[in-house]
Amino acid sequence: MTNRNVLLHYHIFKNSGTTFERVLNDNYGEQHISFDGPFPFSHINQDQLSMIIERHPAAVACSSHQIHLPTPSSMAFRAIPVVFIRNPMLRIRSVYFFSQRQNKSLGKRGDDNPLKGLEDWVASALAGDHNLNQISNLQTGFVSRCYNLPPKRQGIDGRVNYDLQTAINNLSLVPCLGRTEHFDTDVASFADTLARFDIPFSYQPKRAENISSPDHGQPISEQLDAMREHLTAATWDKLRWMNHQDLALYDIVHDMLEKRLATGFTIPVA
Repeated sequence: MTNRNVLLHYHIFKNSGTTFERVLNDNYGEQHISFDGPFPFSHINQDQLSMIIERHPAAVACSSHQIHLPTPSSMAFRAIPVVFIRNPMLRIRSVYFFSQRQNKSLGKRGDDNPLKGLEDWVASALAGDHNLNQISNLQTGFVSRCYNLPPKRQGIDGRVNYDLQTAINNLSLVPCLGRTEHFDTDVASFADTLARFDIPFSYQPKRAENISSPDHGQPISEQLDAMREHLTAATWDKLRWMNHQDLALYDIVHDMLEKRLATGFTIPVA
């Protein structure tokens, strides 16, 4: 029998992770710990994550950009994963906004068009700059690993392909699975799920954190239309082609969660 249950938040960049970390802080205070390695490319494998958890016996929840499914296996604790998936086109758009904000190239005047430079930014990324890994099936790569192993990947016709079936299998076992576009509904559903693991959790909708998209409150279709209007047809099609697995994964997760919410299905507690 395990001694404790620990919530593990797998923080995918620009997938509402900062907002959810605030939710965890509100619920658990100092019992929520966040950590990453010293470099952006650092990776914390399952055995290393187990050591971190065991060295923080008071921790109820942990968050990191550099941990990956599947969850660690331990006799000392049971890991309860939380993962958010996002429409990949909107995620790419958010990465662009974040990049522009970091570069201080977005003005503050009301008549500025924040999407004006999107076509050039995507072209630069596709040409192989440091943003390339952010615009090609990043989410599938993030959740498609096996225990203590890097993701399987293969370049085919100029785009990266990961093990999509492993990604689907990993996510199917995540009790607290959410969508950035339906954050409030999905996170509110976590309360009943976590109660079955004896983890108290409450959520009241609040303003999102670290928002890059100026129109994040608009309908999804309008956000996608605005993005498409600022790209050539060829670039839009190329982006969708480069993200064929992320698009498929998002549709699968969306259907999975709609069925869970409609039927009240939950993953059995072992």
